[in-house]
Amino acid sequence: MIQSMTGFGKGEATVGDCVAGVEIRSVNSRYLEMNVKLPQTLSTREMEIREMVRQNVGRGKLTVMVSTSTGSKEGEISVDAESVKQVLNLLKSLKKTAKLTSPVKLEHLLQFRDLFKGSSVDVSDGEEWEAVKAATEAALTQLREARTTEGNSLKADLGTRIDKLNSSLKEIETLAKQRAEDEKSKLRQKVSDVLNGKDADPSRLELEIVLLADKLDITEEIVRFRTHNTFFMQLLNGEDSNGRRLNFLLQEMNREANTMGSKAFDAELSHLVVEIKEELEKMREQVQNLE
Repeated sequence: MIQSMTGFGKGEATVGDCVAGVEIRSVNSRYLEMNVKLPQTLSTREMEIREMVRQNVGRGKLTVMVSTSTGSKEGEISVDAESVKQVLNLLKSLKKTAKLTSPVKLEHLLQFRDLFKGSSVDVSDGEEWEAVKAATEAALTQLREARTTEGNSLKADLGTRIDKLNSSLKEIETLAKQRAEDEKSKLRQKVSDVLNGKDADPSRLELEIVLLADKLDITEEIVRFRTHNTFFMQLLNGEDSNGRRLNFLLQEMNREANTMGSKAFDAELSHLVVEIKEELEKMREQVQNLE
């Protein structure tokens, strides 16, 4: 299934008293790149999270942000009265020793963080990791859905452009056959004018005309181009996301267009080839977004 490399996924999960949140953002990249941001308590789990992402994403530049908290009790703070008394006595003693006259103020006490106690419950490593795993899986599911939706949109656009290319090729083929006969007639007339009534070997003359006309023939290029178009649609409709292969195939299609352009002996043909190359460039930009 075709997928875009652009997407966003968010997941949350609760296990015991631990609440975990994971956000994953994905943009274009030639390879799979990951920037994982974890709480300090989960630093040893980075490789496991990377592997979870790698199992779901083939290509793209991803930012994975993980956060954890301890449920509704988190944020309740109380004052350790006994510690306040001890610190206050210590400061008064220090003031006396240093022979200071300024009074001890509240801001002096606030410098001691140990005077405050958090009422949040302790969370085991197992609970935290299980919550993060579940949140990561939920974020990856949402990311895949977003990338698939964008991929389907790109697939529809590319399919429409393939139809345009096939239509242009048909027009070029019809025009080229007509122009080929006209060109042969022109060549015969030019040769006749050069000979000016002199005898010439008819078979040899016809052979030279055929060889010259063959250099202008673009039948092979059109056939190969159509084959590439067919294969392109097969890849688009395949089970896998084939962004790289589609990109390589567009390069081959562009080569065929360049060859047709070099053989074009008519302004109208040249214009049609230019339109094909413009369409291929638009398709290349779209394919850059595919995984």
